[in-house]
Amino acid sequence: MENILELLYSLPDGKIHGQDSAFVKTARVKAENLERLTASMTDEQKELLEAYFTADGEIEEMMDFDRFRFAFHFGAQLMAELIEGKREVL
Repeated sequence: MENILELLYSLPDGKIHGQDSAFVKTARVKAENLERLTASMTDEQKELLEAYFTADGEIEEMMDFDRFRFAFHFGAQLMAELIEGKREVL
């Protein structure tokens, strides 16, 4: 079993959407549109788009970590207050 912090950080992990889910359908539309777009682009335009996607992915990872950090701190604070007997938190 994973460490609880690793488990929380890596969620959602693995296959969580069925093939008929709205998520998968939307991902297919996104991929098809990207394929159609890149088919009409020059090599320089494709490089620029790739650089954009790389930067966008890095920003998304940073935002994911910030959300995790906030949720972890919030959960720890809530647990600390409950342990101290501050039941009005709930």
